[in-house]
Amino acid sequence: MTETQRASFPNIYLSHFELYVDDAATMEDFYTRHLGFVVTDRGEGDNGMIFLSRNPNEHHQLVLNPRQTYKPIESPVDHISFRIDSVTNLRVFYKALLASSTDLQTVSHGTTWSIYFRDPERNRLELFTDTPWYVNQPCRFNVNFELSNQELFEFTENKIKDLPGFRNVEDWRTSHSKAVNANSHQQV
Repeated sequence: MTETQRASFPNIYLSHFELYVDDAATMEDFYTRHLGFVVTDRGEGDNGMIFLSRNPNEHHQLVLNPRQTYKPIESPVDHISFRIDSVTNLRVFYKALLASSTDLQTVSHGTTWSIYFRDPERNRLELFTDTPWYVNQPCRFNVNFELSNQELFEFTENKIKDLPGFRNVEDWRTSHSKAVNANSHQQV
């Protein structure tokens, strides 16, 4: 790849990572009590994922995923995620990855549009951009990046508008920011 080709890619920003854990309750206690993380969402039941953040602008910086006995584990890290600033720029990476990845998944979490793929050593990565909405997590469904931006927005909103927690992301950020700021003022 030449310097000109490399310079044509939009910026990406490290966002979050997901860990497989054996004892979710102990791990949640550690990250909340000793590092000041706030639980922002959790899946249902004993094996529900736990979403944590210390950043008022990030729904989650860390996800604790209870290890499933049926899932082959090559690494304790499920995936590493990078934020892209727009769906238009996310499509730049989508087009570049189409030619090289046979393990490409395009999904929405209601709050994001995402591309999941593996690098040559099988490390799982996610590139994503935010949607204008919030919905309780976990949430995941397939999307088609061949749709126009308007079609993608309409498709996504129609899939999530009746799900728990659905609202404008700015409303969610206001309440999330209050929770993170309140937690940062508490004594350990």
